Amino acid sequence: MKKILLIDIDGKIPNLALMKLSTYHKAKGDSIKLIKLGLTYYNNIKKPKEIDATGFDNVYASVIFPINKDNFIINGCKDVSIGGTGYSLDKQLEEEINKCDLDYSIYPDNDISYGFITRGCIRNCYFCFVPKKEGKLVFNRDPKDIIKHKKVKFMDNNFLAYDKHKEILIYLNKQPIRYQFNQALDIRLIDDENAKLLSEAKYFGEYTFSFDDIRTVDIIEEKVKILKKYIYKDWKIKMFLYCNPKMKLCETIFRIDWCYKNKILPYLMRDKTCWDSEYSDFYVDLCAWVNQPNIFKKMSFEDFIERRHTNNDRIKRSLQLYKNTYKEL
Repeated sequence: MKKILLIDIDGKIPNLALMKLSTYHKAKGDSIKLIKLGLTYYNNIKKPKEIDATGFDNVYASVIFPINKDNFIINGCKDVSIGGTGYSLDKQLEEEINKCDLDYSIYPDNDISYGFITRGCIRNCYFCFVPKKEGKLVFNRDPKDIIKHKKVKFMDNNFLAYDKHKEILIYLNKQPIRYQFNQALDIRLIDDENAKLLSEAKYFGEYTFSFDDIRTVDIIEEKVKILKKYIYKDWKIKMFLYCNPKMKLCETIFRIDWCYKNKILPYLMRDKTCWDSEYSDFYVDLCAWVNQPNIFKKMSFEDFIERRHTNNDRIKRSLQLYKNTYKEL
């Protein structure tokens, strides 16, 4: 019997690869221990976190965010394997391991099922790693094999692009579960039929889509009109808004303002390069406002900044950037 150490470096949800590894090794009679290191997406690590793996035969670590790939050190074990999207886009689980069921017992406080009905994507967004890691869209797993709890989060990167997605929505809507697609659905693929099916789901949370390019505003407005025929509750739709320092600030402000006018929740997703840009503090303030729904719905950016800071220079700089940028719209 071997002693196996699994290390979840920076995940907020159960790590699927580690759960498959747990199932694989338990079938061989090995013992499993999981450590959640709890690193975040924010680059605030002054020195790498040290992990003592003395006494373990094998160590597997999974990194979600590239910013953390050098933020930990594993000592005391010679057989260490590190993977995950944040570490390498090329490294994959062996097929024998990848076929294993998920061992939810290593996350005892979890009450949600996770999985991919499909992998890959039909798009090729310049900032996205999915095409390189997963390739073109393919069927991955039957939803009945994913559902283990009363709540389910499907992690597909472009579920609506799958030619049988409507059949699957009909199936899911008949199940005694609440579910959501948490990686954002492709709003460009919305039509009356799938919008109606989504509205009939026992959905939890918001229906999440993306608005990453200001040039797509016309088609997004067209599709939102379809969605709101069936999902008519204000703020029930959410938009992921990707941004980076190469984008004009006015484009980011425009998308935020558009969401507010349409009573759609925005969620600003900063590229890691935002932290090293000249507008780093402004991005922090903007996210602090936008990404807190109860504040965003009720309070202007100006009011929020006045309450958020006591440093007058910080207030003045953020307000100046916001107002000057807004004039460019």
